[in-house]
Amino acid sequence: MFLKTEQFEYNGVSVTLSELSALQR
Repeated sequence: MFLKTEQFEYNGVSVTLSELSALQR
């Protein structure tokens, strides 16, 4: 799992965990 409110590189784009969660839904 990713860290809370931690920015990381996803598909070459820096996104937050909140954004990733929205994409997973």
